Amino acid sequence: MNEDQTDEQEVLLSIYEDDENFKQISDTIYCYKFVCDENDLQSFMIQITWPKDYPESDNALVDLDSFFNSHIKAHEKEQMLEKIRSQYDDWAGMAMTFNIVNYVMDNVEEFRQLIKNENVVEREDKESVALEKKEKSAVSSTKGMTKGQKRRFYDKYGNIDADDKPRGWNWVDVIKHLNKTGCV
Repeated sequence: MNEDQTDEQEVLLSIYEDDENFKQISDTIYCYKFVCDENDLQSFMIQITWPKDYPESDNALVDLDSFFNSHIKAHEKEQMLEKIRSQYDDWAGMAMTFNIVNYVMDNVEEFRQLIKNENVVEREDKESVALEKKEKSAVSSTKGMTKGQKRRFYDKYGNIDADDKPRGWNWVDVIKHLNKTGCV
């Protein structure tokens, strides 16, 4: 780390010491999480990495590829990065990590509007439809059974509509399992 990076690191740590959304990953990597209280799918995190010659000749690298941003589509990430990179000329040759975080904070609503989350909503809808189909098929599977078949079905699975199974009804006996595997 050069002297400018050390100075910027000290400044950042003093500014964001009480901010739980700011994280220092290493000496040259910092993350800031922009949390949306109303909708978690509008939350995102930027990761700022300092190249070796930062800030004299290289700009900081901004990244949105963390797992926290997995709900954001690639073209939406690229639009967000382009908005940030459009400000680089104003900050060239100086410490820009605080400026990047501050710029995104000031324009956080614009960034959130870029996140559409259509695929996440569709996935949640598909999961709820699949769950409904599964419940209907389980109930309808008892139609056409004899009394004995129904009795064995309910003895094995219990009442599907209610969660009245005793705690641990499907637990594995640990001692028996270990004896079978030869670990004891």
